Amino acid sequence: MDIKHLVTFLKVIETGSFTRAAELLGYTQSSVTAHIQTIEEHLNAPLFDRLGRKIHLTDAGKEALPHIKNVLEHYKRLESIGSDKTTIKGELKITATESITLYRLEPILSAFKEQHPDVKLTLSNATCSMNKSAVLDGDTDLAFVLLPIVEEADLISHTLTRENIAVVGNRRISDDVLHPNQSLQESILLNENTCSYRSIFEQSLKEQNITPLQSMELWSVEALKRCAISGLGITCLPEMTVETELETGTLKRIPFHMEPTLYSQLIYRKDKWLSPAITAFIDIVLEQPFVQQTKISFD
Repeated sequence: MDIKHLVTFLKVIETGSFTRAAELLGYTQSSVTAHIQTIEEHLNAPLFDRLGRKIHLTDAGKEALPHIKNVLEHYKRLESIGSDKTTIKGELKITATESITLYRLEPILSAFKEQHPDVKLTLSNATCSMNKSAVLDGDTDLAFVLLPIVEEADLISHTLTRENIAVVGNRRISDDVLHPNQSLQESILLNENTCSYRSIFEQSLKEQNITPLQSMELWSVEALKRCAISGLGITCLPEMTVETELETGTLKRIPFHMEPTLYSQLIYRKDKWLSPAITAFIDIVLEQPFVQQTKISFD
């Protein structure tokens, strides 16, 4: 059993496909199959169940997964011992919410790629809960989340800045549309149901006994803004995403109190080995003008 076999195993899990893993790794599909069979023979247990076109980890595969991630993490450390310290190389996996990606990350990514062009940087988008799980499961190196301050024993959290959440709609909507103890005549425009600020908005409506008669679920921040501007309803978004629209008057702020406060945060596992690439990226994040950072670690 070789390191490349373990890399193949993780790539199959990541892609959910032997064929796709082969394409990304530059192998034939038969080579990927052979790599997995080598591990299975070594462990004397099957790693995947193949149900039609879908594959699922067996109990043995689930048990092996964290150990294989550990081995590859230590292998990265070993590789770095004799490397050229003046040139940072390797891979860096980052995941972030859509709003942070669109409105916070551009200068960070640009600076990092300019300073460290030899690092292979992978960025994916998901909800805050999915991003946090990806960090805890070892599927990503770093994650940006928009949550109340993260206080978990297994995580390091750099609290970057407070993010105000605004309820907005177009100019025709009354300022007192969100009046306690009444039915809401306007539609509410919502993003995915695991979104942190959607959850806070819906909970605040419930606490103030405001009953929405209609709602629409949309797929992106930009779609929510466009529909709100068009007068299709009101929506709740991080203020950083609607600053321009509020300044130009295409959207207006609708008074409404919500708790708890949300913060943009950069999180990673406390036991994570911080490679030179990870350390360099964190340094660039903490240098950004919007950051008023606090590092939080709970023992």
